[in-house]
Amino acid sequence: MAKRGLKLSVQIPNIMSDGPAWRRALHAAIVQVQDRGNVQYSNTDKLEVEICFHLRNPKLTILDLDNRLKDVFDALQGFVGEKDKSGELRPIIPNDNQIYRVIAEKRLAPKVNRAALSTIVIRRYDHHGGTVREPRDTRKLAKPED
Repeated sequence: MAKRGLKLSVQIPNIMSDGPAWRRALHAAIVQVQDRGNVQYSNTDKLEVEICFHLRNPKLTILDLDNRLKDVFDALQGFVGEKDKSGELRPIIPNDNQIYRVIAEKRLAPKVNRAALSTIVIRRYDHHGGTVREPRDTRKLAKPED
């Protein structure tokens, strides 16, 4: 049986001031490549995400990397608005708690192409033997209604 592919390399739209619109654009770009390569992630996959944001001055020094990562992780889970709203987009990954390693940077786009898109790479994480083989369920179970 062939191994299931777990690597996606995608050029993503650069950061936009409208957060929900940016998350929607991120999601669309990643889903397009995901569907073309037939890459699907299960809820037991451990993942590594590498992101390079191309920014222009003064955004390079103003924007907080951790907040942009939250936007990306929400988009990967199909959340583009408020998380408790239904009818969101199809998840690319089931849960962001599956991300065991993140490599992120913000930098100026190359001089030869100042309009260059940002990039994201999602791949299997298997670099460290100290992680558990099977992730445990960390979600709280809903209490049965009386």
